[in-house]
Formats: sequence, C-alpha cells, structure tokens
Amino acid sequence: MKLELANKIIKNERYRRLLDELRELEQDRIFCRHDLEHFMNVARIAMIMCSEQGAEAEPDIIYSAALLHDIGRVEEYKTGVPHDISGVKISSEILDDIGCESLKKECILKLIASHHCVSDDKTVIEEIFYRADKKSRLCFDCKAQKECKWSDEKRNNEIGV
Repeated sequence: MKLELANKIIKNERYRRLLDELRELEQDRIFCRHDLEHFMNVARIAMIMCSEQGAEAEPDIIYSAALLHDIGRVEEYKTGVPHDISGVKISSEILDDIGCESLKKECILKLIASHHCVSDDKTVIEEIFYRADKKSRLCFDCKAQKECKWSDEKRNNEIGV
C-alpha cells in the first residue's frame, strides 16, 4: 500500500515546521499530546475500524487526514481559533502545496472538519475517524485524569476498538 499523499505531507516543509512548533507549544502539557505518534495511531485505528465494519476507505485519505487533523492546534494555542477550523485552512494550503487532487482534498478536509464534534449528519467514515481519534488516547492510564475536561463518554477507558 503506497501512501503517496501522506508521504508528501510528512516531507512538506511547512508541515514539518508546524509539527515542530506544536511539539514546542505542548512540551509542558500534562494532557495527551498532538504528535506524530497520535496521528499515526488515529490512522491505524481508523483503518482497523473500517475493516471490521466493512466500510471502504482509501488508506491514503485516512492517513493524510490523520496527519493533518490536529495541526490547527498551533493556531488555536496562538489565537484561540478552534483547531478543527484553523486546521482545515492550514491543511487545505498544505494539500495544495503537495498537489493533492480536488476530490481527495475534499474528503481529507471533511474528515478534519468533523473530527472534533459529535453530529448526526456524519458519514460512516467521518464517524469512524471521530471515534478513532478518541480511541487513540490511553485515558485508562492517564496521569492527568482528574484534571482532564473530557466527559466520561468521550474518554477511552478500555482497551479495544
């Protein structure tokens, strides 16, 4: 499985700079971090969930969306603009930079835009991606559980997908 877009994203200079900046902004964060490990876990869990549920998903779209879905956190930390909103704008520019075709770009941006909230109008893939983002967290072993603002329904309190 060749992940052409995802590999272009991780080699993109702007993406690398934002990833470094995000790492720096979260260096003292006691809660889950938004790093490459988290992004890859979201992608892998989403692919497993798609397979288990018989949902057809293009791996390059899932991995690309996972790499980009929290990159807007940099803007959120700096200006307060919610990361799903700023992330769509930033991701759109990065996808343009790497020459992503418009249909794939649209799919990736929809996943990013919908990963942060619960809604009844999500597609099956958007719902899977949302859940994969939450399942990627090890809430059951988190040292900051008492300080975490996530509701019990949102937390990943058990092992499993």
